[in-house]
Amino acid sequence: MRLFTFQIFYRKLLIITTMITSLLLTGCSFHLKHNDGLVDKFPEIYIKTGSPRGELTRLIKLRLRGANIKILTASSPNAAILKLGGEQRSSRTISLYATALSAEEEIGYIMNYSLIMPNNEEKQFSVNIYRDFLGDSSKALAKSRETELITKELRVIAADHVIASMLSIKTEAVE
Repeated sequence: MRLFTFQIFYRKLLIITTMITSLLLTGCSFHLKHNDGLVDKFPEIYIKTGSPRGELTRLIKLRLRGANIKILTASSPNAAILKLGGEQRSSRTISLYATALSAEEEIGYIMNYSLIMPNNEEKQFSVNIYRDFLGDSSKALAKSRETELITKELRVIAADHVIASMLSIKTEAVE
């Protein structure tokens, strides 16, 4: 009988604690991620890119659609324009084995983009991301596959960076 009473008490306590936590978080202006006003700043946007079917463009469009932003097929005077520059990838050796073979490598990913909001100046941004990994020269095929996977990961990070910078933009009208 005591165990049953304790379980009821525990459930009620858990519900009350959850409700109080929810009220406190709501009261301090806490918002869930992706419910952050991006659609208020950019209700519609035109994406200008050299590779419209590229992986980075696809990732950015996916995030914008997830935020309920309308992606235009042609530019409009009332819509923001996101210009995606080309991607550059670099690779360099960081350390060597005693046999002078590459032990550790660094992959760099650089992407430039700009954003033009209606009645505002063009703002230019750059994403520079670097990742290092250990390489085994005896497994060249695995190394190229790992490089490919790291590059995909870097594109995802770059797409997230583009969205984050769009959120951080203050809108000041050009006089």
